Amino acid sequence: MKLPALLPLLMAGLALAEEPKGSANPAAFEEDFESVAVGEAPDGVMEIDGTFTVVEEDGAKFLRVGIEPLAENGIILGPSMKAGGSVEAKIRSFKKRRSFPRFGIGLHGISGYRLRVVPSSGTVELLKNEEVVASEKFAWKADAWTNLKLEIEQAGDGWAIKGWVWPVAEGEAGKQPEAPSIQHSDTNAPGQGKASLWGSPYSGKPVDFDDVRVVPG
Repeated sequence: MKLPALLPLLMAGLALAEEPKGSANPAAFEEDFESVAVGEAPDGVMEIDGTFTVVEEDGAKFLRVGIEPLAENGIILGPSMKAGGSVEAKIRSFKKRRSFPRFGIGLHGISGYRLRVVPSSGTVELLKNEEVVASEKFAWKADAWTNLKLEIEQAGDGWAIKGWVWPVAEGEAGKQPEAPSIQHSDTNAPGQGKASLWGSPYSGKPVDFDDVRVVPG
């Protein structure tokens, strides 16, 4: 084959080589709940505790966990993943006088790592198998949507666990911050399991979830 005929193939190869690394890891699970019937739960989710159903408000749909039971309600969703990966979602909840909710997201099943916002103490936490391994200050805003992202990736001989929490906003104000809100390192592999969503309606008001995205490592 002559050189002119090879040029399109060479250019295509260069374009693929220059693609960002993220393009090699498309989302394994994405859900904005718009195609799910009101009162139903989307396919591919399993409730651990609590009742999660889709509701509609001002023309938009999202997933809601009801106000009972007053427990650590959760669901698992997406494929089972091993080693690294990420999960992100936006979550909204409400306070009632001095009563506050608690909510978060997780990776690798019930006993895996979890990123949790605890408005009663003004903190964001990283947990492993229900044990708090890191905590940082965080100013939660009631009645507003908040972005959460949990990412686990290999770092040398160990693993880096990073969490971001930031308010939902338009344009540049709504971009994920470069520096994580909280982080932790672990010498042990993170395990295997599905991603999870958690909501504890301790304020007597529901917890809402939207725009869930799970990406394998």
